[in-house]
Amino acid sequence: MGLPKSMDLRCLLLNIVFISVVNAMLAFGIASQDERRCSVGRIEKLMRIRCYNMDLKEVPQNLKTSVEVLDLSYNRIRKLKSGSFQRYTDIKFLMLYENMILSVEPGTFAPLTALQEVDLSNNGLTTIPMELFALPRLRNLYVDSNELRELHQDLETLQRPIRAPLEYLNLANCDLHDIPDLGILPNLWQLNVSANPLTNFHIEKLANLCHLRVIDLTRTQIDSCDCQQVTNHLMTIGANPKFVPVCMDSLDSSVCPLPYNRTVNSETFRGCMDSAELAEVRSLWLFGAGCFGGVFLVILVLWYCIHRWRKRRAHRRLSQSIQNRKHFVISPRNATNNRMEDEPLHCDTASA
Repeated sequence: MGLPKSMDLRCLLLNIVFISVVNAMLAFGIASQDERRCSVGRIEKLMRIRCYNMDLKEVPQNLKTSVEVLDLSYNRIRKLKSGSFQRYTDIKFLMLYENMILSVEPGTFAPLTALQEVDLSNNGLTTIPMELFALPRLRNLYVDSNELRELHQDLETLQRPIRAPLEYLNLANCDLHDIPDLGILPNLWQLNVSANPLTNFHIEKLANLCHLRVIDLTRTQIDSCDCQQVTNHLMTIGANPKFVPVCMDSLDSSVCPLPYNRTVNSETFRGCMDSAELAEVRSLWLFGAGCFGGVFLVILVLWYCIHRWRKRRAHRRLSQSIQNRKHFVISPRNATNNRMEDEPLHCDTASA
């Protein structure tokens, strides 16, 4: 009977040791995770904070408010709240790809008026937050690999023309059946809509993109006529048809008419060109006004410096003349008792 008791005691001791080791490992793991911090550095003179792959469930609120490049990719953020970026208004580049973002509260991106690029790819979004299109400096937008099944409905409430000067838009693999109608985009030069069905594609949508240079239509299901029309349109405006599927069949113009009357010669295309020219003229005016303002400021500063110098020189001359001037003093003869009451006072000139 003694042997089983000793074995039970050994098993008990082994269990205690095992539990202690497991608890220590868990405690060490938790401590190590808590000790992890976002790295801070600079990239092209911009302050970058990298919170990459840290198992974050929300946007941290203890970062430096002057951050300009914020990397929150590969985390577990499910929801972006209206106050998520309220403290970080200087953000220019924001990486949120490979998270679990399912929803975005209204007003989340509104404080980011300096934002130039945002990457929301590989999340669970069903639409694009419409407030992104109101940001005055947003140039690059990545929302690829999201099932944007509600985008078409939300675009009905979008105010056009949008304020964001989009130059690059990535909508690849978003289960889209047509190119989204964002209105006239005079600055957009590259559009990626690859890996989408695009079964309802219409060539007229390209009239909104008068400065388009690259469009990626690979792995789409557009028919032969649409394919040929896109190729002809791109060649007409001098764009690159490299990422358009090769049209094997040469279709007759009666079957597949050239799109020039619906794109290049359309009112929409001309309106896009006018918007681009107006923006260029406005930019030149702003540049000229800035130069004039700078020259005027320099002239004003020079005039102020000259005015101050002249004033100081006149003050020095006046001080010097006062020092060199002979002073008059009251004569001692005025103190005598013999001076008649009506006798004028005597003045002596001080010796130099």
